Amino acid sequence: MEKYSQFYRAHKEKLFGYLVRLTGDYHLSRDIMQESFTRYLEHYGSENQNSSLLYTIARNAVFDEARKNSRDKKWTSDAIPQTSDPEKQILVREEARKVIAAMQKLEKSEREILSFVVSTDMTYREIAKLTHT
Repeated sequence: MEKYSQFYRAHKEKLFGYLVRLTGDYHLSRDIMQESFTRYLEHYGSENQNSSLLYTIARNAVFDEARKNSRDKKWTSDAIPQTSDPEKQILVREEARKVIAAMQKLEKSEREILSFVVSTDMTYREIAKLTHT
């Protein structure tokens, strides 16, 4: 189980970043991240450490959620964690708002590819294989 804990720690922030960029929803991304790690552990065990497989599970979970809930989810300002510096928090929040808004204007496939590039250490070849592009 220690190997899995290391795997989780190594990938949780990158996976979360990928999901936020893909969905535009902080809370949904947290839920899907946890669900993805749970599915991964249940189906592939604690010894397997395949990050591409983890991202495929997460990607499929996003698609499952979209099918369940067809209404357009919007990103909200409470998605940015609180910091002790109010000025910095405002700047970070505004920057995040701009990035998320710009990403939401992209085609779904473009948003997904960009999310993979920014959030993971995968090669372009691995990303193309996962996204079938």
